[in-house]
Amino acid sequence: MHAWVTRFALLADPTRLTLLLCIHAAGEICVSDLALAAGLKDTTTSQALRLLRAQGLVATQRAGRVVRYRLADDTVHALLHEVVGERAAL
Repeated sequence: MHAWVTRFALLADPTRLTLLLCIHAAGEICVSDLALAAGLKDTTTSQALRLLRAQGLVATQRAGRVVRYRLADDTVHALLHEVVGERAAL
């Protein structure tokens, strides 16, 4: 039960949800591109990603100095897929 509460609490924040939807659409994306896509500052994006990473919703892959983020939680990935489908239907 606690895992679901944590997931829904993270998804309830508009900034974090926006970032997760952008990552969902991109597959893998670096912080600066993610901030641009979400319309956020790099620092705001980094802070939100730090929390999402600590909770296991996103994971990173480093290529030199570039760190790319991707979804790491299959359940959240499936939920985001449903959200994207609902948005398209409206």
